[in-house]
Amino acid sequence: MTKPINLATKEARLLFFVWAYTLLVILWGAWVRISHSGDGCGDHWPLCGGALIPSFQQTKTWIEYTHRIMSGLYGLLVIFMFFRLRARIHLIPRQQSFLKKLILSFLILMITEALLGAILVKGQLVTVNDSLLRMMVMIFHQLNSFLLTGVTYLLYRIFKSPNEVYSTKNQKYLFLFLLLPITGAIASLSTTLFPSVSLWQGIIDDFSHASHLFIRLRALHPLFAVLIATGFIIWCYAKNHSRLALEFLIAITVGIITLLTLSPVYLKLAHLLIAHLLWARVLYTLVNLPDSNNR
Repeated sequence: MTKPINLATKEARLLFFVWAYTLLVILWGAWVRISHSGDGCGDHWPLCGGALIPSFQQTKTWIEYTHRIMSGLYGLLVIFMFFRLRARIHLIPRQQSFLKKLILSFLILMITEALLGAILVKGQLVTVNDSLLRMMVMIFHQLNSFLLTGVTYLLYRIFKSPNEVYSTKNQKYLFLFLLLPITGAIASLSTTLFPSVSLWQGIIDDFSHASHLFIRLRALHPLFAVLIATGFIIWCYAKNHSRLALEFLIAITVGIITLLTLSPVYLKLAHLLIAHLLWARVLYTLVNLPDSNNR
């Protein structure tokens, strides 16, 4: 009985590394967008500038190329883990059906993440492109990345605690939370393309009919963030999840500071990282019924 648990723990350690690496790739991808380096390899994909190793004459080329290398290694890592985890399903006898779905989702979400990145590059939906198509692809890209980190984190927790029971009966709350990365994608794209010169001018632009659509839509994110976070905090205290409530409060605080300081790069990246960490905690809490009241 001890052996399966030890093997499962080994897989959990590998999955934690994969999850952490996933977050790193996503943050670097955000840096590609923020630094307007999306065209650093031209419209070539998966090659860079039509070559396996490009000429690094521009800073944006090495930024984008580094992301390509990181993403390529990530893809190989996910494929390796996919087959490895399928061979380890027997270690989690109580969750085999749920686990099979998660492992398959793990692979599919990695593929769709790569395809969405390719669409952005091949469609030249990068740098200063302010089309509606770019916004839609960015929304799906953001949503896919959250689902990917969420699935990876769940796999890690399942292998770490193989005797726990999981359920998806609270999925309506998950859909509610996912409104945040959806509106967040619009807000982040807006601040990248149309940075505000001051907080007051930004507020005026938000409500001006002459402003670009992205600017007029970006106010949705702080609005939804406050409403949804408040609802989750109330729910957390009602269910005795005081730690999770505090994490929501921290996330909201960082978001407000980011807004008030006109979204400096380091806070944009910190805000995105905190959002993914909070998503992992929310996802695990909602599907982990037996012990969730103690987490």
